[in-house]
Amino acid sequence: MLKLKGIKVIKTKRGKPKHLIIDIDKHYDIVEDLVDVIEAESRLNEPTIPAEEVYKKIEAKFKRKKH
Repeated sequence: MLKLKGIKVIKTKRGKPKHLIIDIDKHYDIVEDLVDVIEAESRLNEPTIPAEEVYKKIEAKFKRKKH
């Protein structure tokens, strides 16, 4: 495994990677991307709304505010 500054892999007694410690000051962008991926994966089975339906709701909301 590569040695990277600010990243440490904690392994089990058998040598299997178990935890990852990341220096957020050095790797904030990577951590942010990782959290985004984890969040997206957690929502894979949620129901979706077609984009056109969302656009129509937004348009209707703005039309109501103008009057």
